[in-house]
Formats: sequence, structure tokens, C-alpha cells
Amino acid sequence: MTVEPIDADRFAEADRIPEVLRRLDAVQVAAEKQPRSSHDGLACFNHLYTVITRQVQDDYLAGKFANGDFITRLDVSFANRYLSAVYDEIEAAPRPWQCLLEQRSDRWISPLAFAVVGVSAHVNFDLAFAVVETGTQMGQLDPVDHNDYQHLNAIFFREMHKLRHDYEDGTERWLERTFGLTRIENLLGDAVVVIARYLAWNKAKRLWHKRTQPGAAANSEHGTARSVGSFNQGLLVADRSLRQAFSIVNGRIRGGRS
Repeated sequence: MTVEPIDADRFAEADRIPEVLRRLDAVQVAAEKQPRSSHDGLACFNHLYTVITRQVQDDYLAGKFANGDFITRLDVSFANRYLSAVYDEIEAAPRPWQCLLEQRSDRWISPLAFAVVGVSAHVNFDLAFAVVETGTQMGQLDPVDHNDYQHLNAIFFREMHKLRHDYEDGTERWLERTFGLTRIENLLGDAVVVIARYLAWNKAKRLWHKRTQPGAAANSEHGTARSVGSFNQGLLVADRSLRQAFSIVNGRIRGGRS
């Protein structure tokens, strides 16, 4: 099921984190005007992303990054890729984002699944290319940059454990209570983020060394969009199928008790 793209000003790249946050807030307002309100698929991911971006700004202002210039440039480049996909027509959006935008009003897909798919699109697809763009702007990628890049993992862990509860519905809370999944889910979530960001940095390094080769970045982006898009679509299909199956089973159990 599709919905209309958000009604936003034509896209122009943000150039500072405060401007990124202003645009993320505008996306949130527009997304929550859709039929599912705060459970709209785009609203789910955008809320998570806004919280994490605010934490990046807070840590930057607190002097927690060795190279603040690198981290702010990366944050802006990273965000602009997401905003570009959101501001574009659905059909023109990269495949990892397209499936989220097309199905954002599907009531059978959980807010948590939408948030996970958004993280996948942004980290597995956007991040490596944003790192290369940032390195190109600065003329280098060095170990200090990587240390600051790694600091972002701590922000993800800190916020994701809290935010995950915002996205859970009754079904997911029941599964947690019944099977004690909270700690396992947190550990798995942390591992997925660490691995995805590790792979993104290594991919960025490979692209960095190939940056003078004609077509190398475009070919890599095309292939990544295809694979991550298929993965994200599979996640949404699996979540929808599981929730529909659980609803049928739960309905039969309740029907048998009445």
C-alpha cells in the first residue's frame, strides 16, 4: 500500500547539524499527518534518527569527538542522503528506502520493523558513501576519523535500548514477557549495528582507494541498493507474515475459550 510523498519544500542540502535537525523535525510533522500518525513507517524511523542525531550534536558540543570537523561533516552528508530519498518521488528513491516508503501505511507491519528497515537502509546503504564523500571534502581518511566513527556505536547502544520500547506493540511485549527476550534482543541489536557499521567503514575504505576510477562508486552504489533493497523488502514481508499468523492463531485461541 502506498501513500503520497511528504509535502516538503524542494530538496536543498543541509549544511549544518542544526539545519539537519530542523528538516528532520519537518519530516516528522509531515509523516505524522499520514493515516497511521506516529506509527507511520517513515515517522517510526525518522523519530529514531532525530533522537540519535541530537545525541551526536550533544556529544560534539561536549567535546567527545577528537575531530569535530569530520564528525559534523559526516553527520550532515549522511543525513542529506536520507533527506534526498525522502524528498524525492517514491519511484525515484533508492530501493532500500523505496520499500519503506511504499509500505509505510501498512497496518500489519510493526513500528519496530519499520525502524529496523530504516536503520538498515541508512547504515547498510548510505553510510559507506557518506564516509567517502566526507573524506573527499577533507582530503583524507585517517585513524582519528575512525575512532570518532566508532564513538557513534556508543550513541546507538545508549539510545536504541530506550527507543526500542517506544516501538513495541502488545504482541511484542507479550513475547518479551513470555520468553524473556529483552536482553537477547538488546544484545542482537547491538551486534547487528556493530557489524553493519564495521562493514560500512571497510567498504568506504575500498571505495576511497578506487575513488579515481571512473564509474567505481556508481557501480558499487547500484549493487548495494539492489542487495539492501531486497533484504529490507524481505524483513517487511517476514514481519507482516508473522504478525498476520499470530493474529490468526490468537483469534482461534480466544474463539476456543469463548
